[in-house]
Amino acid sequence: MVDTLQAINTALLVVCGAAIVSNVLAVVLFAATKKLRVKYYGFAFNLVIGDIAAPTSMLLLFNVNFPVAVLVPLFSTSLCAVELSILAIAVNRFLALTITPLARYDAMVTRGRILAACLLIWIIPAAIFVPTLIHSELEARMLRSSIALGILLITAVFYCAVFRKIFRYSPPLASTECTRADDAVARTRLRQTRHLMITFTIILVMCFACWIPYCIANIMIYFSGKGYSVRPQNLLILSRLGVTTLMFNSLINPFIYWWRIREFRVSMYRLICRGRGNADPENDVVTLQTMQEPEN
Repeated sequence: MVDTLQAINTALLVVCGAAIVSNVLAVVLFAATKKLRVKYYGFAFNLVIGDIAAPTSMLLLFNVNFPVAVLVPLFSTSLCAVELSILAIAVNRFLALTITPLARYDAMVTRGRILAACLLIWIIPAAIFVPTLIHSELEARMLRSSIALGILLITAVFYCAVFRKIFRYSPPLASTECTRADDAVARTRLRQTRHLMITFTIILVMCFACWIPYCIANIMIYFSGKGYSVRPQNLLILSRLGVTTLMFNSLINPFIYWWRIREFRVSMYRLICRGRGNADPENDVVTLQTMQEPEN
């Protein structure tokens, strides 16, 4: 079992390192691409930050020079921030389809308010987990799993509500010039929302799949009633497997962005062209865009 645990630890370190690299690249692409630096992708950027912080804190936990009292709360807070960011995307899109007229939504949901919401996504989990971790590691594990499953279920409900709004959309009956213009904007927003929601539904499903092993491990550890130093070897292995699946979730998300977000792909292609010294990367990007099929 010692060899098995060592192999899992090695796999965990590799996955954490790859997750950090892929998400740092995602940050670069979001920051360098004008079409991605919009409030439409604000919570997605916050999700990427969470996917960097979680594997980074786990990687540093293997280094005894870093205080565990700081890294474990950071790890728990980062995981919760990732889930809350996925939930915030659904809430934001629900408001975009619910608040009318469209100009009212744009006036209410500003960059400053989205930034404030992103900060709260980090502050609230920290306020919950830090005191709990100081009190008891076992209770913190159970609380972390319970909150995670609760957030995921609430997120699934919101995603269903958004898709219901999309499917039930009907254009206004009036035929004035202003009404037709508003309907065109509404249809564009509807199309963008549908594509974004499909993208993050895939991320949500992956999040569910990766959280389940971790939650099962935490529940078993909680009911065993044993601390880390006296924990049986099989529970240690199960716990490390659960953490590895969570870090794999952080690793896979940038590939989903690349698959589903056209601007992300084009920006990466431009970056690769520049890295290879391409003399005219802009023309290559245009060629790539014209060859691609329209997004759903």
